[in-house]
Amino acid sequence: MTGQYLSRQKLAEALADEQCLWSAAGEQVEVCEMIAGLSEPRSPLSPKGWLYPSLQSVGQYGDGFTSPPAEAPAPRAIIGLRACELAALKYLDKMLLEGQFQEPVYRSRRKSAVLVSTDCAAAAPTCFCTSVGGLPLADDGYDVNLSPVEGGFVVDVASDRGRAWLAAAGLECIPASADQLAQRDRIRRAVTEAVESQNRSTGLEVAQGQSLVLPDDGDPAWQRYAADCVECGACTNICPTCYCFYLYDQALGPGLFERVRTWDSCILGTYHRMAGTTSNMKPTPRPRLRSRLANRVLHKFTYAPQQCGLLGCVGCGRCIEACLGAIDLRQVVGELQP
Repeated sequence: MTGQYLSRQKLAEALADEQCLWSAAGEQVEVCEMIAGLSEPRSPLSPKGWLYPSLQSVGQYGDGFTSPPAEAPAPRAIIGLRACELAALKYLDKMLLEGQFQEPVYRSRRKSAVLVSTDCAAAAPTCFCTSVGGLPLADDGYDVNLSPVEGGFVVDVASDRGRAWLAAAGLECIPASADQLAQRDRIRRAVTEAVESQNRSTGLEVAQGQSLVLPDDGDPAWQRYAADCVECGACTNICPTCYCFYLYDQALGPGLFERVRTWDSCILGTYHRMAGTTSNMKPTPRPRLRSRLANRVLHKFTYAPQQCGLLGCVGCGRCIEACLGAIDLRQVVGELQP
């Protein structure tokens, strides 16, 4: 079902009764806030925080252990996903759901989620999706897509799950008029041109899946950017595609222990440190900060395309916003390309 129209008022009324309503940031919010957000730039946070929690128990063991029930999350509609976030989910699916082992929490939450995306009606100053082979509008990966127009949204439904969600929410669409479809197309062109314009001077231009040639992680050229890094890890925590984790054990009581998974950051000096020396810890394999910064950028733009055919960066620009050292990823990659 494509080219349908749904008024803003009808969407607000229906979502007011929706019990499993989450924003693209993975948080429950007021309906009025969510509706307004559909016409604003992407959220500062991505849904990764709900789909792949930053702190999660992965199991217990010991004398007092009893097997806990497997997580069975209720279906949730994640509202307001942008094209960059759908691209990030495609990357996380490949990393966490393919291969011999699957991440169980991500799998269960991902399968329970109805993905309701929206075109970007405006762009944040740091957005650069068009520089990494993307667009500020969704073309796949969603169940329902909402394109903001005057008074409401042009609706495209891409899956049976999306149709079922619309029906359960009582959302009845009508055919969009030619003027509404033309307005949708004008907004799409305007936002695409705005994103392209604000990134024209960065020098970053890479096709989806293209592996860039950049200096290796031992090259002194990275020091220019590492000098501004304060090693806070904000860039990896805010990134919708970063998935590195750390495991630790803790005591819950006499004879009962728990293993916990938490997000890790390749920027931190403790990353990849493990037992094995006289001080009981193996030194990090990348003791220099410039090498760790280089590894992060190389993974996004060189290693990931080689390993899985996808860029590890979707151009959301959140890392640029979050960086305390004002490091601009677009500038780093643009300047270091030969």
